[in-house]
Amino acid sequence: MTEKAMTLHGVDVYIWQDEQPALPTEFGPFTLKLISNRGTKVYPGPAPEMDLLDWFRCRYFSESEVSDVQVNELITALTEQGFRWTKTQKLFQIDGVDAFSQPY
Repeated sequence: MTEKAMTLHGVDVYIWQDEQPALPTEFGPFTLKLISNRGTKVYPGPAPEMDLLDWFRCRYFSESEVSDVQVNELITALTEQGFRWTKTQKLFQIDGVDAFSQPY
């Protein structure tokens, strides 16, 4: 069986906040690609009319491979800026194909 190439390209950071967070759009190799709430994309707009919960999924992605250290630096920077995150999910590609879900 052939070994598949799994590469790290980003992270989903779940932010607990009453309103949509005003996050930095770039940090190191990462770009803020989307913010979703209840599985629906609310950033970039236009956002649909909907009641938002206090838990936002914020996707930071890099076209090039990144390291665990770079992901940790991003999380540390968000924490230092006062964002309260509850969990993270690393985003991998397998043989160049996204191995993570997309929002609605």
